[in-house]
Amino acid sequence: MGSISLNGSADAHLAVGQDLLGAMLDGGQPAMYLCMAGSCGRCRGRITAGAELLEPMTDAEDHHGCDGEQRLACQARLARDGRISIHQPA
Repeated sequence: MGSISLNGSADAHLAVGQDLLGAMLDGGQPAMYLCMAGSCGRCRGRITAGAELLEPMTDAEDHHGCDGEQRLACQARLARDGRISIHQPA
């Protein structure tokens, strides 16, 4: 079991294999997004802790110019248990 924190908010549950956006929305965190499919790039955020716990980047993330620190929350998935912190600008 893992957890995720958005912009310093209280942690929400994050299951192995779950995408970050889904976990944030399920946990009532005010995540920014539009399409939920990796097309728009609106859910892009900076991983401030736990980047090594995520699955490799997807083609959609490559398309949007993400790197190991910048990820799309709808595409980034937890690979193993741990805590993820993400920052999305307001």
